[in-house]
Amino acid sequence: VPVPIRFTYTGTIIAQQDATLQARVTGNVMERPFEPGGHVKKGQVLFRIDPRPFEVALQTAKSQQAQAQAQLTFAQAEVDRTESLADKGYATEQRFQQLQSNRTSAVAQVQGAEAAIARQNLNLDYAIVNAPFDGRASLSTINPGDLVIENQTQLVSVVQLDPIDIQMALSAEDSEAVRAAAKAGSVTVEVLDVAGKPVREAKIYQLDNRFDPRTARRLVRALMPNGDERFLPGQFVRASIRTGTKDRLLVPTIALDAQLAQQIVYVVDAAGKVQQKPVTTGDSYGANTAILDGLSDGDRVVVDHLQEMRQDLEVLARPGGDVTPDPEPGDANAPAAGEPG
Repeated sequence: VPVPIRFTYTGTIIAQQDATLQARVTGNVMERPFEPGGHVKKGQVLFRIDPRPFEVALQTAKSQQAQAQAQLTFAQAEVDRTESLADKGYATEQRFQQLQSNRTSAVAQVQGAEAAIARQNLNLDYAIVNAPFDGRASLSTINPGDLVIENQTQLVSVVQLDPIDIQMALSAEDSEAVRAAAKAGSVTVEVLDVAGKPVREAKIYQLDNRFDPRTARRLVRALMPNGDERFLPGQFVRASIRTGTKDRLLVPTIALDAQLAQQIVYVVDAAGKVQQKPVTTGDSYGANTAILDGLSDGDRVVVDHLQEMRQDLEVLARPGGDVTPDPEPGDANAPAAGEPG
């Protein structure tokens, strides 16, 4: 019977975009025009820091720039006037070089004043804190009137919640299965609820470029829609990764018995006598269990009155049919109970 090849991992919900906003300037908060914990849009104003100190500093920088520009104009005129005199021998070379040095110094002062203007314009920009992308803001303890410190005070964090990622650490064997299946386009991921039922589908789209040598695990990320914001960053979830199907011999789990730690089943031979067969079991699929060794396709497995079964007991076998896939709620590929396939 074809059964799904799947493995289950615990994953961590991770936001594709997660930004912690810090104050870029020192000053008092004048306004916080957003609701902490609410949704924000890209570019929305989150905080306004008192801009007046930076406006004053900007005017000072502009006056210094004008003064430096005037000094540069004078220095350039001095060089131009002395250059013709030096060519005629009426001014010394030393005097001419001194004036050239004064001009170079004046150019540097103009550049420094222009940089100061740019810095104060930047501070004015930093005095308004905007949301970097659409998402949900965290709670914030910063209120109007609070003093915030440049590069120290954390203002708020913003995370993108839709879509969102699930990050899992796969073993080497499962990582190779995912890689091969992804190449064929047959990988599906289902997020499970506490009862183990699928509640959301995701798609693997990122695989790390190395294994962690400490754990021998490789990180993968799957993207899933999260419009209802049911899943939040930092949350742990169970995820089932399916990479395809494989043929397995299935028997109803109720047909399994144990003797001295050995799993057995009772089968009816061609003569109508009961025989015990030790088996090696695999994964469970709904109400059925895969048999890896010990049975052959077509064996008639006893599923009733197991407590009365014994070796060489003659019975009248009543066929119960073949095991066929019988979907569980939310899982169209999980086999249901029945006779062995």
